[in-house]
Amino acid sequence: MEAARDNGVRVTPSQRQSRGSVGLGLRRLASVVGLCALVAGCANAPMLDLSAVSITVSAMPDDTDDSGPATVQVVGLPVAQVDTLRHDGLTAQQWSDLLRVTVVMEDGTADSDLPAVLGSHTVDENGSLRFTPMFPFDAGRSYAVRLDPSRLPGLDGTAGDTLAAVETLISLPKPDVKRTTVIDRIFPSGDRIPENQLKLYLHFSAPMSHVDGLAYVTLQDERGRDVDAPFLPFGADFWNADHTRYTVFFDPGRIKQGLELNAQLGRSLRAGETYALVVDPAWPDAQGNPLQAPFEKRFSVGPADATPLDHTTWRLRVPTAGSTQRLVVSFPEPLDHALMQRAIGVETAAGEPVQGEVESGSWETRWLLTPARPWVAGTYALVASTIVEDLAGNQIGTSFEVTERGAGPHGETVSIPFEIR
Repeated sequence: MEAARDNGVRVTPSQRQSRGSVGLGLRRLASVVGLCALVAGCANAPMLDLSAVSITVSAMPDDTDDSGPATVQVVGLPVAQVDTLRHDGLTAQQWSDLLRVTVVMEDGTADSDLPAVLGSHTVDENGSLRFTPMFPFDAGRSYAVRLDPSRLPGLDGTAGDTLAAVETLISLPKPDVKRTTVIDRIFPSGDRIPENQLKLYLHFSAPMSHVDGLAYVTLQDERGRDVDAPFLPFGADFWNADHTRYTVFFDPGRIKQGLELNAQLGRSLRAGETYALVVDPAWPDAQGNPLQAPFEKRFSVGPADATPLDHTTWRLRVPTAGSTQRLVVSFPEPLDHALMQRAIGVETAAGEPVQGEVESGSWETRWLLTPARPWVAGTYALVASTIVEDLAGNQIGTSFEVTERGAGPHGETVSIPFEIR
């Protein structure tokens, strides 16, 4: 069919309030269109007056004080055709040919070949034609509505052929977004990291959606330019169980010397330079809302660290018996925050774990345990898994640069005995 404007009629979208939208929370009608003036048939056919026809998004009245879901409403159709619709009815395909609703693509185009939105067509007691979607319209999404008056029942065939289909766009206003989620911590917490830094931890104040966080994270050099491909790709699974911590891995292929990627591109970080980790606030939380604010973490880069961890250099500050003082373990360099939280603990002489609250401090150079119960005099041991790492991924007795464990400590754990008096 030719467009309505080819008949000398201009279709102009405008905004106005729907009378039937009280209580629905639709603060305004998304799009209302005054459709047509007179559309005439041939000289022998009667004229069909469509000048009063309009398409709106409105609320479907229900039996409560509130209104029901949003519907597409067509008012002002000729009475004779409305009566025929009400009494004779149409098939599902005939309804769709008369009034069709489709989703508008993200680029703003409306494709008439797309499947129609599923739903039901009715004629209400006021003579309005309604389309009620099977699933509620998405707030903020646009929909294309196509009314083809030539499909109205009871028209002379010649008169029907002269009627042009009219199309318009509708949308529901997107509700106000409450931005509440923030990045409240990042580890390492210090502002200096080694050239061969292995990973970063982003901690969120609330659960996040299950997305690839790398789409929202960039690494910029001191001139504000994006560093090319610094991170290990495919980061959709780098979340903890409750989606409050996301791990950003620097690409190990660029870190470890002797690998092809390292030879081609070098390391993502260069000693002596300054970088910024920049997080796009569009990163959606579990409710689909963006972050409250952008996030940026600046840090300087020091020389690469390829030295294995040596647990014999760790120092303990031992509390006294009968107290709930903290046991403080100091390290000569920062350790990986997540691993030091779960891979270090304290056991009694009988091998029973000491329960309590574990914390890190001084930019991850301290591990602290506050016991749940007062210390009892006796022999204890600080026990650490050999998977504990420093910032460059070096483990106890093993450098990240080697592929096999060297002549480090034997077994899966090491221990440092101490006495509570």
